[in-house]
Amino acid sequence: MADTITPLELFHAINAGHVSEILDVRNIDEFEASRVEAHRPVTTRNVPVYRVFEDLGTEAGRTCDDAVVICGQGNGSQLVAEEFEDLGRRARSLEGGTDAWNRLLVPVEVTGLPGPVRVWQFLRPAKACLSYVVGVPGQHCIVVDPTRQPQPYLDLAAEHEMSVTHVVDTHVHADHVSGGPQLAADLGVEYHLPPEDAGGLVPFPNRPLKDGDVLDLGEAQVRVLSMHLPGHTPGTIALLVSDSVLLVGDTVFVRGLGRPDLTGQADELARDLFRSVHERLRPLPAQTLIAPAHWSTAEEVNADGLVVTTLADVFTATLLNERAMERFVEEIVTSLPAAPDSYDTIRRVNSGQLTPPEDEIEILDVGRNQCAASTSLA
Repeated sequence: MADTITPLELFHAINAGHVSEILDVRNIDEFEASRVEAHRPVTTRNVPVYRVFEDLGTEAGRTCDDAVVICGQGNGSQLVAEEFEDLGRRARSLEGGTDAWNRLLVPVEVTGLPGPVRVWQFLRPAKACLSYVVGVPGQHCIVVDPTRQPQPYLDLAAEHEMSVTHVVDTHVHADHVSGGPQLAADLGVEYHLPPEDAGGLVPFPNRPLKDGDVLDLGEAQVRVLSMHLPGHTPGTIALLVSDSVLLVGDTVFVRGLGRPDLTGQADELARDLFRSVHERLRPLPAQTLIAPAHWSTAEEVNADGLVVTTLADVFTATLLNERAMERFVEEIVTSLPAAPDSYDTIRRVNSGQLTPPEDEIEILDVGRNQCAASTSLA
């Protein structure tokens, strides 16, 4: 029996440089739709499983010792790894395959914050998405921009004896299916989503947050700046934690801005984005930590494993220093690649306007995000 490796073990092994090679035996279209990547480059080959078995000896000879073989659910990769073992080539199979990798969430704490409030950033490597738990150990916490895999949030809350009191989506996401409404319903707590993103009507229980609203965490509070931060979407909100960390959704990234074209209002929302950045963000302290909902490249992950930046760094970006709105709008809009066809469907699902079967939702929730308007703002 060949050895196996869990998704979390693989994530850490790639980042530590302990994976010699990944052999992906899925079909080419599946490989192109979603690759297994972490923060450190790793050699990856795609050879469909049928081709591997057509010439096992050659493929085993081409594969590095201690390579990780992956497939969709972990069955084909296990067979390949066992055949390689018989030929003298040690290989490991990814447990659960890319289905399990797509569900992986890795919590990393944002340290050094003042007061009792703690913030954990959850990295989802399969989609380069970020979600958060914010809370006071022994008291309350909130979950922000959650995926459809709630257990890691609940496990962390239980570990620190926190009860979840609110679930927040900073905006109607277009790149992944939100777990927010279901998590809030399962826990019997309030859910918050900007209604502007859903055409003004959200068909499931929802309490919109307003500028200055406060979410009680027990000893401390989280102040919601619904700066109305429009730009990426019409209704994006942001959460300011302990006056030091801003959970900003897709408005600002480490090396870019949220694309403003996903609701068909690119020019108008690009102007809103300009105003949000310059009128609502610039007055905050320069050292405010910006914690976004996505990353685009491994260079955006810092030495602590976090995807964060500061407002000071945001405003050193050439594009953000450009004060002429028309040029700003032109720079943003003309840099945009076409949005994936699935994004409009995902937005309708997340705003409660569409309820596809579970197998369709699984397909919609595959593939890296493409929500940045630019990644050249460093």
